[in-house]
Amino acid sequence: MFPLSYTLIHTKTPMLNKSKLHTAIKPHTFAAFNHSTLFIQKMKKLLLSLLVIPATMFVSAQSKDGASVNDFRDIYWGSKLDSAYRDGQKLEFIKDRTLNVKNAFVLKGDALNIGNVRLNKLAYIFNDDNRFYKVFAEGPKEDFEQMKFIMKFKFGEHANERTVDGVTMYQWLVRDVTFTLKQYEFLRFDITVESSWQDAEAYKKNTNVKDF
Repeated sequence: MFPLSYTLIHTKTPMLNKSKLHTAIKPHTFAAFNHSTLFIQKMKKLLLSLLVIPATMFVSAQSKDGASVNDFRDIYWGSKLDSAYRDGQKLEFIKDRTLNVKNAFVLKGDALNIGNVRLNKLAYIFNDDNRFYKVFAEGPKEDFEQMKFIMKFKFGEHANERTVDGVTMYQWLVRDVTFTLKQYEFLRFDITVESSWQDAEAYKKNTNVKDF
């Protein structure tokens, strides 16, 4: 008869065979685990993309310093044709009959340059209600790179670019103002500055309704 202590010490505890352990954990258990891991990874990527996309959109729509473009040469968007002022002086617009654009006007004695960029034409365009909303400027092709530099310096990289029929267009979106710079194969470039101030005003009104 062995002492009790000897029995407790020397009695072997049954060991689970490794091969049986792998058999006990069935293959579909590993497959389920892998699918769960892949699902979590995909969800993380999706959430990250949802966070990044709005941030990218926000950056592309702002100037470098986040400022708005409320005017062109101190003429504010939405100014009336017959009552636009600059530096306290009423502006006298002259109908531009050389530009095939409705309601295009020029200003007598207007400076035909933007920085060091020469301009052949500078027109102020009004909508059907005679409200100022767009500028069209044209210059020689050799000054295109300088014009593009000015745009990049003030507003960063362009948001859109495309080429159609030999004309390459670059676009900057600065809040509710769109700058479109066009490079032609020959002779010239032009730039259009267009404000959607009417949409902005409508949005303000529609988001501050007090009727109900």
